[in-house]
Amino acid sequence: MPCSRAGRAATGLECVSYMLDRASGDALTGIKVSEETGAGGRNRIHSRLAGIGRSFVAMPLNSSRDMNPAETISITAADGHRFDAGLFRAASAAAPVLIFLSALGTPSRVYRGFAAAMAGQGVHVCTPDWRGLASSSVRASRRHDHGYRALVEIDAPALIATLTERFPGSPVWIGGHSLGGQLSTLMAARQPDRVHGLLPIASGSVALSCYPPRLQRGIRMLGLVSRISGAMVGHFPGQRIGFGGREARGVMKDWVHVAHTGRYEPVGTAFNYERALAKLAMPVLALNFQGDTWAPEAAASYLLGKLPQCQREQWTWGDADTGGQHLDHFSWTKHPQLLWRLESLPGCRLTDSSTNHNPTHPERTAPP
Repeated sequence: MPCSRAGRAATGLECVSYMLDRASGDALTGIKVSEETGAGGRNRIHSRLAGIGRSFVAMPLNSSRDMNPAETISITAADGHRFDAGLFRAASAAAPVLIFLSALGTPSRVYRGFAAAMAGQGVHVCTPDWRGLASSSVRASRRHDHGYRALVEIDAPALIATLTERFPGSPVWIGGHSLGGQLSTLMAARQPDRVHGLLPIASGSVALSCYPPRLQRGIRMLGLVSRISGAMVGHFPGQRIGFGGREARGVMKDWVHVAHTGRYEPVGTAFNYERALAKLAMPVLALNFQGDTWAPEAAASYLLGKLPQCQREQWTWGDADTGGQHLDHFSWTKHPQLLWRLESLPGCRLTDSSTNHNPTHPERTAPP
């Protein structure tokens, strides 16, 4: 592949840009990649993925008006990785604990509003930063790589242990947004005796079969970009192309593997997650939005279909369910006051998961 600019050797990111320019016409309708030279001659890649239903954009940050965490806790994993987590305490020390995991490339501060709203309804909420992001002591690079295995098998046990020490006897739920919701199921499968239930929001499998053809082409394009950028610059520069953040090669490799196979088989693990998911038995409350292109109802059903032994409740909210407020994959974080109802809806109480009433909302349970 030729990879040069004006008679000089191109940088790794310029090569990625070149490949995108060449591939975009055939692989993904609507891709437009431009090169922009900033201070110091650093080239930045911008992508606009129009015509696939929703742009690949980084998660918008909540404004400074959002409540700060009541407490910040620091965790050190078994391999020495250090990261922080925000902790929003409920009024009762015996309240249940919800660990809420971020979407790909999203700092935990995005979820302050949601965490504060849930804490106000009687649930302790913990919002940790991902390995490689924000407060994390490592950054994705040629020297440092990690995948789902590190997040689930190294970081999660340290986080859960810290919270169970602080809140002995309180049931621990794990939830998450988008990829965070997917990984919450893996964490529960890995430590079923320490997790009480699951709360994925705007989440679902990234398996290609769950998406229309145009989004399938977009997902395949992201896989191509992750392979090229990983080889050339040592990481996935999501913050430059508008999808996720600076991601480790291993994270993107695991993400692409799920897209193509529908199976959770993280690189380097000896644990059979698919088998463990099929045996998992706990309450699961899944919330999706009709306006969400990236986590449609089909993707949520696919993910929940891996949990046949769980007590599953799947909700898909439209504008009529949110007082006319249109919510999608990203915008729900801006309206946390609409989501605190999750805790109080019949059949969806984190504080009393033994109830299993049919809510007034239409219930959509995933196929077995």
